[in-house]
Amino acid sequence: MTVANCVDGVERRGSVYYLRWRVPAEFKAVEPRTEINQSLRTRDEAEARGVALLKKKALQKVWKARLLQEDQGPSLEAFEAAVALLDDLELPYVPVDGLLAGKIEKLVSRIEKLAGIPADLPMIPAALGVLDVPHVKILEMPAVIEDRCKHKLKGMHADQKRQWRNRYKHAARIFADVVSNKYVHEITEDDAQRYCNHWQARVNSGSISDDQAIKRLRYLRQMVAEFHSLAGTLPSQLVNPVVGFKIEPRPKKDRSSNQGGKASLPVAWVRDLVSGTLTEGIEVDERVDIAIVLAETGGRQTEIVHAPPEDIILDHEIPHMLIRYVEDGEFCRHIKNVSSIRAIPLLGRALEIMRRYPDGFSRYRAKGTFSGEINKFMRDNNLFPAPPEGLNGYTFGGTRHTWEERGRAAGMDNEERAFMLGHSVGKVRGRPVYGDGPKLKLRALLAELVAFPTESWRPRPQKEIWRVIKAVLDAEGFRVE
Repeated sequence: MTVANCVDGVERRGSVYYLRWRVPAEFKAVEPRTEINQSLRTRDEAEARGVALLKKKALQKVWKARLLQEDQGPSLEAFEAAVALLDDLELPYVPVDGLLAGKIEKLVSRIEKLAGIPADLPMIPAALGVLDVPHVKILEMPAVIEDRCKHKLKGMHADQKRQWRNRYKHAARIFADVVSNKYVHEITEDDAQRYCNHWQARVNSGSISDDQAIKRLRYLRQMVAEFHSLAGTLPSQLVNPVVGFKIEPRPKKDRSSNQGGKASLPVAWVRDLVSGTLTEGIEVDERVDIAIVLAETGGRQTEIVHAPPEDIILDHEIPHMLIRYVEDGEFCRHIKNVSSIRAIPLLGRALEIMRRYPDGFSRYRAKGTFSGEINKFMRDNNLFPAPPEGLNGYTFGGTRHTWEERGRAAGMDNEERAFMLGHSVGKVRGRPVYGDGPKLKLRALLAELVAFPTESWRPRPQKEIWRVIKAVLDAEGFRVE
């Protein structure tokens, strides 16, 4: 059969299709063959063309990686391309230690499949499990881990993706600053110790919390683990030098009792914000409206600011916002955890504001600017109260802590506050949680316990609300006496 019968590199010989492709001149320095001639192992023309295209791309990746990385050790691209070529042999990549530890029959079968394959092809060392580990520097790992963890980013909006990326970028950058921009497979326990010591010193100085430092250590450990995963390291051979290092928390006497990291703002300050007294005479905008909704609902900033239009339910008997995962579409978003899935009742000033924003807060949705802007607004207008002794200053996130204090003062128990704020009730109880928790009607009554009055609406007295809660539970069959 002549080359003229070969269309786009696909040639039929009898009933089977083959890849017949002349090696591009640009790769002759790294590919001794002049022509690639391989069976595509199919009798279907459409399938053959698809397989041929994939084979071409895989070979080009190998060749390009060889050209670019000849003097820098094996690149990640070359490693992945060589492993991809094993698909032709229907073999997984297994490091040589794993092959030698397995059954001899499987090793012999693997070797037999290599018959007739040129010895200089990267498929040979890949099949025998003797590929050198890819040379990936720590500053390259954030991009690698993002590419390999695309499933984790599914459903995140733009700002959530940015925050997810930045945790690894920051950890890699600090490691490069403290140690060096090393190849990941060359990172030692001494390096990990220096990195850990850096964050421990930050904790000891009080510049960051021990929780923040623990996360920085975890992100480095995850990047090293992901590298070994892509390199095919066997569990028995895996040594992650970051494992075992821990951040020691500061002594309790040196720490605030507020482990959340934000001081609660005074209740009177929140009351004045909600009523408008605090900002009287100051030009306000969407920032202040969001701030009031946050203060009155106790919701997390990300939950309220990024709420999609379909999760703002205003035509219901009990207006509310749904806090849930949205995996697809224009308004996709992740939430903190399963415990955060809930309905947040809207009443009083929060309801008035959401009626003016029935589609949510487009100015800040899927962006990471609200927190900085509301804090800047408060500071520029000298609206934050003077901080107590020992505290550098307030941030607006403290209103969520204030909401819990308001709930406690109104008589809500720890579990009720956890349900309302989207905390893990399992952690509160110290055991698994059964049941669905408060229904929307009960949530609205609990919210009314702490809501501030407006010009057109006043919450009922707390004693009356507790009587109603008792009546609702009694009507549902619970014993409340």
